[in-house]
Amino acid sequence: MEKRIFRYIIVICPILFFLTFSCGGEGEKKEHSHLEPAISNPKKASKVSIQIQWETTTLPLQMEIREPSGAQTLALWTTGSVKEGKQAPFGDLISDSNLVLKPGSKKQFLLVMKNPTDTPVYFFAAPHSALPVEHSFGFKFKCLCVNHAFTVPPKETWFRVVEIRLAPDFLGDQLTLKHNLIGISRERMLQFQKSAGSSLPSEMD
Repeated sequence: MEKRIFRYIIVICPILFFLTFSCGGEGEKKEHSHLEPAISNPKKASKVSIQIQWETTTLPLQMEIREPSGAQTLALWTTGSVKEGKQAPFGDLISDSNLVLKPGSKKQFLLVMKNPTDTPVYFFAAPHSALPVEHSFGFKFKCLCVNHAFTVPPKETWFRVVEIRLAPDFLGDQLTLKHNLIGISRERMLQFQKSAGSSLPSEMD
């Protein structure tokens, strides 16, 4: 009797081991199949709609984007301010902060910020983000985030010439570029210019 039971154990154990191993293998295959990443394939478009968005942190002013005035030609990165009533180097407001570019083209425009108060305002820009992320390959925004603090004098309108470039093989039909503008004190601005501002390389190329 004992010999017969022993024979059953010898026969059954390998079968159970095989079934357990087989089930585990199928489970692993199913688990790995769920982990395979989906590949995004944006397509090339004849026109790309680019939305410029702004968020502010402790900054009482609002940023606009405007066309050049056409009265004078300004170089990229030109930054300054004009007093009320004086001729401005910027023109019409760009509706809904939306630009339309073709792949392989570029567009210059002006960032504009008006300060109606009696005190100067200081700010800097955090690096911009781009959405959707799968469309963020193949563009360059020569903008504000260059490790630099800016000053908007009282009763004046500040401006800066910037540029967006799209690579000829840019893929996607839309792109949203978002900056966060952070207001700072005069003391922090001077401290940055004295220390980190002088040691970090310029990105204005």
